[in-house]
Amino acid sequence: MNVRIAQLLTFTAGTWYNDALEMTEYTIKLWMITNTYNDLEQNIAISRAKHFVFNQIENTIFVNLKEKTKCQEFIRAGLNVTSMPNEPADQLIGIMLFHKLNSIMEDRIKIVEIEISSGSGIVYLHGENETSEDLMIPDWWASSDLTHCDIDLTDSDKVVSIPQNTAWRDLGLAWPDQLDETETGNIVVFADFKQTDETK
Repeated sequence: MNVRIAQLLTFTAGTWYNDALEMTEYTIKLWMITNTYNDLEQNIAISRAKHFVFNQIENTIFVNLKEKTKCQEFIRAGLNVTSMPNEPADQLIGIMLFHKLNSIMEDRIKIVEIEISSGSGIVYLHGENETSEDLMIPDWWASSDLTHCDIDLTDSDKVVSIPQNTAWRDLGLAWPDQLDETETGNIVVFADFKQTDETK
């Protein structure tokens, strides 16, 4: 049967708003329901969500996509940037995490509601039955990979495309049915190249 579960996560991130950078500690609570009977897949789904939060979103700077110049300045400075379709308010960050984490878990576990707070005493909630008709949803929100920034903000000559299955597999977080032990892409072949005249 499907099981209802909850997960509490805390991370620190920055927001660029009104020409100022502010670092904030966020607390999110994910209300979820399992959508597979496979315990391993359930564990992988939760681990994927945690990895995204603690390795991609932790210490990122949330910036309005319209602030393209500022986004690129942060990226050139080697900072981690997460582009947002509007000003990076708590509610929007929560909506983004609702969509992105659901995409990452690929229906093995479904988030039905998310709570987010940043110490102001206000908790914002977003659920599966709510719509954001006026919100432009970026493509990366619906991608199951680790992307968290619009690709056109980066220098395309420096971007190396890594297939999402490969990225999750390298992290030990691929789904069991996607593990292919016969894959030849990582095999190194050593050859003995001899000169035509073997006396040399």
